[in-house]
Amino acid sequence: MAKVIVIDPGHGGLDPGAVGNGLQEKDVTLAIAQRASYFLRQYGADVRLTRAGDRTFSTDKHADLNARAEFANNAQAAYFVSIHINAGGGSGFESYVMTGMADEEAGRRQNIMHREVAEAFEKAGLPDRGKKTANFAVLRLTNMPAILLECGFIDRDEDATLLRNRTFIDSIAEAIARGAAKAMGIFSSPLVDNPSPNQPQVISKYYKDITPGMEWAAASVDKLFERGIMRGDGQGNFRPFDKMTRLEAAVALNHAIEYVLKQLGR
Repeated sequence: MAKVIVIDPGHGGLDPGAVGNGLQEKDVTLAIAQRASYFLRQYGADVRLTRAGDRTFSTDKHADLNARAEFANNAQAAYFVSIHINAGGGSGFESYVMTGMADEEAGRRQNIMHREVAEAFEKAGLPDRGKKTANFAVLRLTNMPAILLECGFIDRDEDATLLRNRTFIDSIAEAIARGAAKAMGIFSSPLVDNPSPNQPQVISKYYKDITPGMEWAAASVDKLFERGIMRGDGQGNFRPFDKMTRLEAAVALNHAIEYVLKQLGR
């Protein structure tokens, strides 16, 4: 049975997280998490996202953080990776494990994960701010080894320019996937760049069930994802042949309206 890894895109819904340079933390963390989950599944991991769209478990911050940890605990996850974007002065990448856990299994995995992600930041010219510890709720309340990643500073021009660059987002997502796979001991198989003839070729940047024969729609599906209008199931599937419920239609239409209004500056 594949090991369950929970990826937690920080913030969401009415909680934008840090804001700066036209970016919102909740959007960037979700983009990184979706791509990291795509890469990590290629190592054979069972990846679950605490959120697959612009939502939270609760509008109450305390309840939301508790629910994210509970989600991972209920999934009996083997690893919990929370993704955030920093603010408040500074630049670069830093990682956190629970206070007192630096010499435990969480600390061992932090060493591996931090090395992979820090290298991706350094290649882009951003500094490694180091491995740290903190008493964050999602680190304290999860039953499995957990890590929180602060991936750049949204209020610094140089960091923000990279955070809106798809190639940079992919490099960070790949590093997170590689770090998690190494930390979990499932890195023996490389990323599947050339699937075997028995495996459907994936033609979407985000969904494994968008396959040959769907080329006419693949770019539109990816654009809807990038604009936050339609999301998949959080497990790397778009479900292209499923019927849309009235609830799902309402959410998609609302996201589309919000996107248009945002472009108009309203």
